[in-house]
Amino acid sequence: MRKIPLALWIVLLAALALRVGWAATRPVDDAAIAQLPDQREYLDVAHSLLSGEGFSFTDPRFTQRVYAYRTPGYPLMLAATGGNIRIARIVQALLDTSNVLAAYLLARRWLDRRASVIAAALVAFNPFLIYFSGLLLTETLFTAMLAWGMVLITSRRRIPWLVGGIVLAASVLVRPGALPLPIILGVLGALATRARAPANRRAEPAYHRWFALPVGTSMLLLTILVLLPWAIRNHRVLGRWIWTSTNGGITRYDGFNADATGASDQSFVAAMPQLRSMSETDRDEYLGREASDFIRTRPVDSIKLAGAKVMRTWSPRPLSSEFSRTRYVIVAMGYSVPFFALFLMAWLTSPMPATAKLFLAAPAVYLTVAAALSVGSLRYRIPAEVPMAVVAAAVFSRQKPSDNGDAV
Repeated sequence: MRKIPLALWIVLLAALALRVGWAATRPVDDAAIAQLPDQREYLDVAHSLLSGEGFSFTDPRFTQRVYAYRTPGYPLMLAATGGNIRIARIVQALLDTSNVLAAYLLARRWLDRRASVIAAALVAFNPFLIYFSGLLLTETLFTAMLAWGMVLITSRRRIPWLVGGIVLAASVLVRPGALPLPIILGVLGALATRARAPANRRAEPAYHRWFALPVGTSMLLLTILVLLPWAIRNHRVLGRWIWTSTNGGITRYDGFNADATGASDQSFVAAMPQLRSMSETDRDEYLGREASDFIRTRPVDSIKLAGAKVMRTWSPRPLSSEFSRTRYVIVAMGYSVPFFALFLMAWLTSPMPATAKLFLAAPAVYLTVAAALSVGSLRYRIPAEVPMAVVAAAVFSRQKPSDNGDAV
């Protein structure tokens, strides 16, 4: 790894101080955790695992124990901290600080050192990343896996590329909606890596000669291999091959029903008593079919809902009433508006290779489409903002794109 410049050290220390400070001031009482039901569910799965009951928790809405409603990636991290909320938040502060370094290393693939430090600073002072690092949600872990996976799969070295592929595949066990993303990034990463090959070196990266398979096929196989133990476990426990989770149907119906607004509101569960008599797999399939029927019979409403979800996902200001006060709005928009403007400016004017821009923007595009097909929330775009920062920082690069060598 190259020597880290002093400016980057300063940015890293500032990022760590902000995140640890935020984590240390967040309440840990039950009321704070209950504000977001997802937090309680992840904690319950972690405690169940620690007590020897495996990956499961009791869903009070159905008075039923569910076994594949949450994928195991994030609960495993919580279990590794002993289910201690404060320790988990400190771990997330460290993980999110590592995203600052990942942004720098990723930027060095195509940008000069100065612009790469700016990319790191854009991540370090991102108020949304700081905020979510203090919540027991999947965003911070998934963002770190996405960012470091992208760093590693753009390496020409064999082992880092393989590790990057495994990390991206494993990220699906943290956010199941990202299932196709490792394959997409594998293919685009290979194209972006070719684009920065020097003239006196073969354009074909080493991993292409190591695997006698196309990159997309290699990433597909890696993803299947990583998910297979979870799928086997689910088949043993539930009698069905569940490769991700049984949460997809309820999330899809949450986004497409007669009362949907684009936001998540699962109050419909109380109005559907038949759900309580179903197994979690039957409930998943039933709600998925209901959502598909809504889309088929009400296409105009579905398109309007998809648009509302996209707008929510890319809102430059907080969406929750808790953070709607003026000072929070000023901080959020003071960051988001210039950040989005830099990204668009760099996309249109930067000499960074088009393949690199596509690779770095792919998570944003994919997560936007995924939100349009489910529910819209600002939190769902957060992982995309690390690679977006690299594109945004290209505005400040003074050199033409060239091969900067491998940072890892």
